[in-house]
Amino acid sequence: MSNKTDARVVRTKHIIQAETILLLSTQPDFSITTLLARANITRGTFYKYYRNKEHLISEINDSLINDLLEHTRQTFKITDMINTVSKQAAFYNAVLNHDIDKPFSDALYSRLRTQMATRTSELNDEERRAQQYQWEVINAGFWAIMAKWLADNMNISQSDLFKEFTELWRINTNTVASNGLNLFDFSNGNELI
Repeated sequence: MSNKTDARVVRTKHIIQAETILLLSTQPDFSITTLLARANITRGTFYKYYRNKEHLISEINDSLINDLLEHTRQTFKITDMINTVSKQAAFYNAVLNHDIDKPFSDALYSRLRTQMATRTSELNDEERRAQQYQWEVINAGFWAIMAKWLADNMNISQSDLFKEFTELWRINTNTVASNGLNLFDFSNGNELI
């Protein structure tokens, strides 16, 4: 009985969260009533799992950010990030190009900076400042390219997008170890969709 209950809870929460992501992508000011109708759940079921809309959105944001951060633990894996963003393309288009869900983007950038600061903490002050500055520029470039790609309805393949990004930074493996590029993984190690 417990396994059935747990599976139903997981399924119900998944439906609520998936519908919320869709609504955030298209109708960021949606009402709980709209969400309940789309998810085909009752108000009581919703409040069993979430205090309010803000609590739900906060939980979704945390989950999406954690999914992205899985690809940035040691280095910022460009191909994995492209794949992850493309799976929720409508949401990321709304976040990057239409400024919906500002708490999401603020938290994402803050947590990415924390990871980068941890990675550079062993460097001397001058090297750390240089690498952190370079990381900021490359990170901003990555998200700007992603925003443009999503705004253009992903009109080029992910592989071509990856090539454009690596061309932009003119990756030179001889200098990567001594600058902010070493915080990024430009290899095409994981298959792009």
